Amino acid sequence: MRILVLAFVALAAPALAQEVVTAEEFESLVEGRTLTYGEPGQEPYGLEHYFPNRRVTWAFVGSDECIEGTWHAEGPPDAPAICFDYQNDLETQCWRIFRDGDGLRAEYLNDGGTATMLYELADDPNGLVCGGVGV
Repeated sequence: MRILVLAFVALAAPALAQEVVTAEEFESLVEGRTLTYGEPGQEPYGLEHYFPNRRVTWAFVGSDECIEGTWHAEGPPDAPAICFDYQNDLETQCWRIFRDGDGLRAEYLNDGGTATMLYELADDPNGLVCGGVGV
């Protein structure tokens, strides 16, 4: 199972000369938040809550089954890939995160050259529900 998880902000924009977000910037932008992800013009497909110590919980939209994981940075400190390891997924999923207007845009790096771009669709103030229990 491949979980395309990271995605960020409202409208798609070309990937031209935008700065990569560092691990520290990413952590400060997402920690304590529950973000809804999807592709522009499509229905949202997942939510992720970001805990301290780079822990995460992911759930597909419409499911109350959640997957626990962690994230870490790989590569140069000024332009790292943000990589996610989930308990039920064998493949580490890496993204390059960019500032895009007032939000962020994520480029999936595991596609072997095809550019999958995903965007944050919303910051969910109600949090994430897993098995009937809020996160």
